[in-house]
Amino acid sequence: MKIFFVGYLKGHFIEQDKKLLEEDHQLTGAFDLYKNSSAFRQTPSYLIKSLKEWRNIWRSDVVWIWYADYPALPFIVLAKLFKKKIIINVGGWEVYSAPEISYGNQLNPIRGAVTRWILRNADRCIVMSNAYKKLINAVEPKAFVLVMPGWIDQKYCETPLPETKKGVVTALCTYRFTNVLKGIPVFKEATQGMDAKVIENIPHEDLMELLRHTKVYCQLSYTESFGMTLLEAMACGCVPVVTNRDALPEVVGDCGVVIPYGDVNATQHAIGFAMMMDGNNARERAKMFTKEKKQAQVNMMLSRLLPNKMQIQGRGVKNES
Repeated sequence: MKIFFVGYLKGHFIEQDKKLLEEDHQLTGAFDLYKNSSAFRQTPSYLIKSLKEWRNIWRSDVVWIWYADYPALPFIVLAKLFKKKIIINVGGWEVYSAPEISYGNQLNPIRGAVTRWILRNADRCIVMSNAYKKLINAVEPKAFVLVMPGWIDQKYCETPLPETKKGVVTALCTYRFTNVLKGIPVFKEATQGMDAKVIENIPHEDLMELLRHTKVYCQLSYTESFGMTLLEAMACGCVPVVTNRDALPEVVGDCGVVIPYGDVNATQHAIGFAMMMDGNNARERAKMFTKEKKQAQVNMMLSRLLPNKMQIQGRGVKNES
């Protein structure tokens, strides 16, 4: 099947999904939103560049877009013009509304309406957790939503770990709202006097090496639609401590400790308890989130959307001649 891919390719997990699609399908093109639409001043040139992709979209069977926000609009218009199927990956913030932390597209009437229009007009909306499927259905009841969890390269679940793991970490991306969103103030207060660190924007392999040597990973977020770094930490044998918000308990299951958001005392006690837990349980849990499962889900979705365009042979897909 021929797919035109749109997304912020700087994101590790988005690039990972792009490569997954390339294993079974032909990509007619990949438009990098990070390079072309990461700033408002880029809007005029972005519109010109996106509309120039009309030929690749015309040649495709599916337009696959990461994020239900305004940069998706020209691609959806072109896809509808050429009667192509539209698949939207919802990151999470597009359908959220949290005025107390100034987070979520739905706080902005215009952008919120754009997101809802995108969700209504997509043939399928993919989200990584059941918790966020409920949120999408509440925001836009007409959306056709499928849950497809994230996945981890299983080599991280098999890589030998050091005999002694120590310390506690959390991760932070540099955006204006993420300190409170990710629970960083709570983490810093709860870990005073501990061997603790906030990981911020380091190369992916350096992150994985750090996680291999760490005992406890905290994800103290106000909300998460999944938690890819959390899953990576679990694969590296870190015992997870997470808040009881949205998708986080779905990812962790019973391999870690779940606490109330914003509770410093509960966080301190949870970290102490997690230090005594076996990280191998987290690794076993991470083994459930495989590329093969994601590929099977993607291929089943595509075969139902366009049954005459592909043949499934075992795990993979053979494009029709």
